[in-house]
Amino acid sequence: MRIFYMHHAQREFGHPPTQNDSISKLGKEEAKVISKIFKEINKDINFKAIYTSPYLRCTQTAQIINKALNVPIIEDCRLNEFESSKTIEGNKVMNESWVDCQNRVTDILQDIVNQYNDEDAVICITSGVNIAPFISLSYNIINSDNVPFLTIVGCCPICFNINKDSFNNTN
Repeated sequence: MRIFYMHHAQREFGHPPTQNDSISKLGKEEAKVISKIFKEINKDINFKAIYTSPYLRCTQTAQIINKALNVPIIEDCRLNEFESSKTIEGNKVMNESWVDCQNRVTDILQDIVNQYNDEDAVICITSGVNIAPFISLSYNIINSDNVPFLTIVGCCPICFNINKDSFNNTN
């Protein structure tokens, strides 16, 4: 199957930046250009869904792209960006480690791979740092602190071909 990783379109920065930042005017244009590309390749690729972080900049990017594809948009917080802290069990706050972040993103990718057929494709719209688990899953690399903390800043799709027959749990 194909999983297209995509960083959200350029956002308007809040002061400080928040998960409610919308995409900028340029970001809207970026997403429209990408939607035209997806519309063109949709003739040859069986797109089934767009998965997105619930962050506003991600959902706005997904909505623009989906005008060309008309597939379900599925929000999942496992596609959120790296959490320097998160709320657990009410008010208890703990830091998310780099490995925790990778495992969280890998969990949704494993769920996606298990849900779809080999000829299917999905798009995942998320933040830049989440590219690492996509690469790790594609190359069967174990999530660890040794995985580089990569980041993508542009709104560009990257296709990962996942062979379900050789699919391994990388956690």
